[in-house]
Amino acid sequence: MSEEYVIHNEDELYNQLYRLRKLNEEQVKDDEQYNKEIAESQAWYEPAKQKRQTAIDNVESLIEEFYINQYQKDPYYRYKSRNGSVSKRETTTFVHDDSELLKTVPDKYVKRSVKWGDFKKTLRDAGNGTVVNEDGEIVKGVKAEKSLNVIIKPTKGE
Repeated sequence: MSEEYVIHNEDELYNQLYRLRKLNEEQVKDDEQYNKEIAESQAWYEPAKQKRQTAIDNVESLIEEFYINQYQKDPYYRYKSRNGSVSKRETTTFVHDDSELLKTVPDKYVKRSVKWGDFKKTLRDAGNGTVVNEDGEIVKGVKAEKSLNVIIKPTKGE
């Protein structure tokens, strides 16, 4: 129907109200069908997705366990094939206590609180969780925690 159409009498009004009612009924019917199909799709999809995710987690766990065993034998171990690669990334996390740091940190790193980002750049892990600053002095209130992240990157399939 064109935007230029104008209702001229009650018969046309009746016809347009009827048309509107039928369009609304059609929309309700389509919405019900859509919701039914969505529910059916969800009923199929969610269990399949959950089952697949469990299988993915199991395979990744096997790969990670194998990699860690190889890493313990050779800290430079890496694996790469056409199906993907397995490598590692070691990260050091500094756990700090601001109130303890404020007692020992140089003033250039303090602005109402410790400028942690700037100060952290001057720190080194001395082993066993001990942290030293650029002068080699042990920094109280900070400890280093190491973690090893295994990175699994399968290649994309066709």
